[in-house]
Amino acid sequence: MKDTKNQLENLLAYWLKHNREHGAEFREWADKMTTDQKEVAGQLRQAADKMAEVDEFMKKAQKLLK
Repeated sequence: MKDTKNQLENLLAYWLKHNREHGAEFREWADKMTTDQKEVAGQLRQAADKMAEVDEFMKKAQKLLK
């Protein structure tokens, strides 16, 4: 069980970092598309917002593991 817990702790840390990177990319591309493709930009921003919501659940999971 300890190995599984350690593995999950490592995965959660990796996933959180990975999600932050993708969220930043989504926002960057949304900014690029704002002028010509407002709806596309809006969808990308919503995706980034949802990813941030997922991060909150993963942070709670991290705290519960400790």
